[in-house]
Amino acid sequence: MIGSGPAGVYASEALLEWSDSHDESGRGVVVDLIDRLPVPYGLLRHGVAPDHPRIKGIARTLEGIAQDPRIRFLGNVEFGTDLTLADVRRLYHAVVFATGALTDRTMGIPGEDLAGSFGAAEFVTWYDGHPDVDPDFPLTARRAAVVGVGNVALDVARMLVRTPEQLEATDIPEHVREGFAGNTAQIVSVVGRRGPVYAKFTPLELREMAKIEGVTVVVDPDDLDYDDDNTDTPAQSAGSRAARELRESDRRVGQVCAQLEKWAGAQRDAGLATADEAEAAALAAGDKVVRFRFNRAPVEIVGGGEAGAGGRSDSETDGGAGEAGADARVTALRLEITEPTADGGVRGTGRTEDLPVDAVFRAVGYRSSSLEGVPFADRTATIPHDEGRVLDSPGGDPIPGLFTAGWVKRGPTGVIGTNRSCAVETVGHLTEDLAAGTLPDPADGDPQAVRELLLERGVEVVDGPAWLAIDEHEKGLGEAAGRERTKLPNRAAMIDVAGGLSRCQQ
Repeated sequence: MIGSGPAGVYASEALLEWSDSHDESGRGVVVDLIDRLPVPYGLLRHGVAPDHPRIKGIARTLEGIAQDPRIRFLGNVEFGTDLTLADVRRLYHAVVFATGALTDRTMGIPGEDLAGSFGAAEFVTWYDGHPDVDPDFPLTARRAAVVGVGNVALDVARMLVRTPEQLEATDIPEHVREGFAGNTAQIVSVVGRRGPVYAKFTPLELREMAKIEGVTVVVDPDDLDYDDDNTDTPAQSAGSRAARELRESDRRVGQVCAQLEKWAGAQRDAGLATADEAEAAALAAGDKVVRFRFNRAPVEIVGGGEAGAGGRSDSETDGGAGEAGADARVTALRLEITEPTADGGVRGTGRTEDLPVDAVFRAVGYRSSSLEGVPFADRTATIPHDEGRVLDSPGGDPIPGLFTAGWVKRGPTGVIGTNRSCAVETVGHLTEDLAAGTLPDPADGDPQAVRELLLERGVEVVDGPAWLAIDEHEKGLGEAAGRERTKLPNRAAMIDVAGGLSRCQQ
């Protein structure tokens, strides 16, 4: 397995279950979990907000699987450098690429390179203590916009309004804890180009926003109007009707909309007629604000000069902030008002508004990175495959012995548990090929050969016992501070704690 995140671990589990029920030789299956990081579990450790208590249950599941003695962890091993495609094809009957996706997609609009413009992954990997990420992150924005309406956007928005005290019980490293002490965010806008019925939030994730002490959630009641009688054109009417039908027919969508309607209803009951009034009242009461802004498509991140007043159209402003200088920072996010279409899409109205912000976080999706020597479809940022069998090109022929699972297989979709069914599909085809005798025999099938090769190349491998040393050390740090775990801050600290590295000698 190249990658030890949920997809790689679940694929290992599926292989071992198959072996238990089908292997009559008694030789069994040995699975090597190879990862570029010194620690396993990928997305679960470095891509999920630390304030999710339910994630601990998933972590325990993965840990239980990985403790099977037939699974060997080989961390701090870079595929393409420490081990090449030719190496793994020579050493293994089959290789499963499960490297995930943790590179940010761009929006393709002007201003994305301004200071204060970030990809969600930049922030997520920082607060999750990724060992290779810069320890400093500038939490200096009083007003921030998060572009995107998926669970990652909710995670980013929620973390931006968290206080250090609220994060005290989590496993974040000390440098991240210290970073949040300087967080100045007061207003975080979650921006979606379509209406709320098309948001990808899960109801559970959305409801978590209501549980944050000292935070008021603000929703514009106009965004929740699905009445096609209140539209100007037949096309607008058809779009509103399609949104209302989706609201009524899809259970998840209905739950998401119901929660948003609950927040809007609370504003109305408090005598606050507009979202602007609700935002002002919350700030006056000393609360932070998370505000949902739907039916708005980002068209430019503005830098330099003064940002236009929020909510005003171009016809009411002086035409924008002008050219941004070399040292320009984000001052506003320019949004085009959109309207729904009958096919579930949106179209621009030509009307824009400038939302004054000090930072923009784009949570519009992750991309997988290509792997040296492995076919890659740049358009979809995935490995071309047929139900998990790697193809030599999109729509091409299978490459015997090569498989893929997880986000690098299907794109960044689904929740963590989705990786289990994805991995089972892949392993199903792998074992079909094994039974059919079409998997290539490795030139060197000795299970110790990979360790000997890495030792010869001087790779500081963090094996299973070394990872357990890191694990125990982090738990000890956490116990001393009254929490379950405190993550080590960087790769060097992890390698140092691992101490008696196996260097592939076991």
